Amino acid sequence: MSGSDWFTLAYTVLGGLGIFLFGMKLLSESLQTLASDFIRKLIGWLTNNRVVAMGVGVLLTVIVQSSSVTTVMLVGFINAGLMTLTQAVGVVLGANIGTTITGWIIAIKIGKYGLLLVGAGFVPFFFLKSVRWKNLGKVLIALGMIFLGLSFMSGGFKPLSKTDDFHSMLHFFDANNIFSVLACVGIGCLLTFIVQSSSAMLAITMSLAAAGQIDYHTAAALVLGENIGTTITMHLAAIGGTIDAKRASYAHIMFNVIGVSVMVILFPWYVNVVEYVVESVPGAVSSLFSVGSEGGGGDGLDQLVMMKIAAGHSMFNITNNLFFLPLLPLLVRLVTWMKPDKGRKSKKRLKLAGDLGKVSPELALEEAEGELRLMRDVVLDAWDETCTYVRLQADKPDLFAHINHLENVTDNIQMEMTLFITEVMQLPLSAESSKRGYSLIRLSDELESIVDYCENLAKYRARLFRDNLKFSEDAQRDFDELTKMTGEFLRASAEFVVERQEADMEDESVRNLIKLSDAMGERADEVRDGHLMRVRSGSCEPLAGMVFSDMVVALRRIKNHTVNLIDARIGRWEERRDALRNLERLADESSEIQPVS
Repeated sequence: MSGSDWFTLAYTVLGGLGIFLFGMKLLSESLQTLASDFIRKLIGWLTNNRVVAMGVGVLLTVIVQSSSVTTVMLVGFINAGLMTLTQAVGVVLGANIGTTITGWIIAIKIGKYGLLLVGAGFVPFFFLKSVRWKNLGKVLIALGMIFLGLSFMSGGFKPLSKTDDFHSMLHFFDANNIFSVLACVGIGCLLTFIVQSSSAMLAITMSLAAAGQIDYHTAAALVLGENIGTTITMHLAAIGGTIDAKRASYAHIMFNVIGVSVMVILFPWYVNVVEYVVESVPGAVSSLFSVGSEGGGGDGLDQLVMMKIAAGHSMFNITNNLFFLPLLPLLVRLVTWMKPDKGRKSKKRLKLAGDLGKVSPELALEEAEGELRLMRDVVLDAWDETCTYVRLQADKPDLFAHINHLENVTDNIQMEMTLFITEVMQLPLSAESSKRGYSLIRLSDELESIVDYCENLAKYRARLFRDNLKFSEDAQRDFDELTKMTGEFLRASAEFVVERQEADMEDESVRNLIKLSDAMGERADEVRDGHLMRVRSGSCEPLAGMVFSDMVVALRRIKNHTVNLIDARIGRWEERRDALRNLERLADESSEIQPVS
């Protein structure tokens, strides 16, 4: 081959790979957008049942068309507390099965229809106004680009058949003995490490096989290596994540490495079984995957090599994961032992993860919902610590310092949430998702403000310790009662806003929260009036009375920001409260009507 031939080969293969990868990215984004509601339901289905978790992993990866995207999302979901370690490992098992669908898409013999698919997708994408139809058009365009890219790569590799040096190099990797199999596994693993896309390496492998440059045995060994190489993506995403995210990445590496090691030992039987199964398939089915003239192969070309690679990829992953499924609890215990927590308390901070270039905005917002749950927990911790501190009879500086620390933590969380969601909202969003994003920003801001006033309460109590002041018995009783009511309202509201995203006037939870809020407001007015009477009668020390007034105001502010929490989630709080009052008034009036005798 001349220099110009090599140049032609390079730009054809790289261009084809670029079209293929862009098509895969477009397909992933389109399917995620189309199925965003279903994906949210999938996450809600998760339990500690390993079979269900694996099923979720299969469906999720089929939708997003990338095990790498799935595993990166998993790291974010684990960090956000949406998944336990057991659930995550089960989902990873399923992701390994789900990713095999890519091989079957590549293997289908419709490369010559790539332009037809692009043309078919062009019409709804550019001319229809419906968002769903536009996304469906993007799916067709993406599939067309995938097949066009594969066609270009297969055609680009054809001239290699005339290169003796290339065939001499491949002779070492012909997978005819254990050493060459290991060499192929190592090459597949290394290249996937570098490219960080098992789909790209699988496409290159299948294109080489379709062009007749490598046989099925070599391709099968390369694909085994690619299964190990793809674990790097999740491992890199888990760096800096929670301990469970790191454990999940170790589990991913372990069962892929163990599975490949076993398959290398059984390699001759493994490829023979795959070949036997594929060659036993009826001709009408196998014709869909036959390379034929599309691959451009010459004499001796294995017409079913693409189908064999896809079938082998599926057989390995399904067999490997079904083997590990009963052992999942043992695997979880093993990675927990390998990566111990060392008794250190996990940091109270959020770890938003996920490449927004890969994960759809809807899924990014779902991760932010999980982060909001963690923030809620920090806020309730701060409230509990504050209540403990204000009830102390003697100062406890360590507890006061911890409350200040939690206030700083929530400041950082609120800033991180705002920056992340703002970045998400720069992406194309539906009206519903945009509204949800604004709601999440406001929720994080209100939660942070609540902890600000918890810190203020602690400061006021510290002033009483410093100046050796005490409340009167009546004042202390009023304050304790108002504090209890505030805590009940805060806890119920915080639980509601992180667990519910939609509610209406008929929702019993909303009605109960409105009643709690009104009861608190009435009790706060009574406490204020009682305080003024004590000040006038002189039964309350002036300085202690000022601190008491400040602490009651702080409780009112906590109550007001808690009301804002509910309003940020459901909106129209005042309308809902007024409507409830009208309903109650009408009910009272109707009960007073006496029947006519």
